[in-house]
Amino acid sequence: MNHFILPTLHSAAHRSCVAFGTDAFDAALAASEHANLRAFLDYWQSKQTDARPPLRAAIDPTEIPTLLPNLLLIDVIGDPAYDFLYRLLGTSIVAVDGIDYSGSTLSQMVPRTDAYHLIWEHHLKAAAGAIELRHDSLRWNRDNSRNHVDYLILLLPLRRNSDSIDVLLGYIHYIMDDGPRSWSSL
Repeated sequence: MNHFILPTLHSAAHRSCVAFGTDAFDAALAASEHANLRAFLDYWQSKQTDARPPLRAAIDPTEIPTLLPNLLLIDVIGDPAYDFLYRLLGTSIVAVDGIDYSGSTLSQMVPRTDAYHLIWEHHLKAAAGAIELRHDSLRWNRDNSRNHVDYLILLLPLRRNSDSIDVLLGYIHYIMDDGPRSWSSL
């Protein structure tokens, strides 16, 4: 299903990415309220072989039932990547965002403009193997009945068979009922 929906950005929100291995990344995942993000990364790391991204077949949803509502599975289109197809969205993602955008590509939902550069950059870097945690604030609904939602999203690379990254596994942690935060408070 194609939605051709443009999310609105929260103009006052602090939007940024922090890289794996940095103090800011480690501090964000060490926070007790982000335990599921840490569990998600730990699970992914447990499936790695020879320091390469895990195979998609190694990911078993029955091993991570508490994480499923906030998971997303994204196909990488092209090598090098030029777009991303949202294959699966967890039930919490659909409930909070107010729309099921599975079956849509990133380019159908988010234009390649300066305003949305951070979203595209995060996806492209993940498809190249980089691990970053993005803090953002968006509203994905059609009727403006919902407020912007602050969230953290971690996109992790997967492989189907080869060494090429062709799937991204993501986890979204929603920061509900809080105002915009800086990395130091996450």
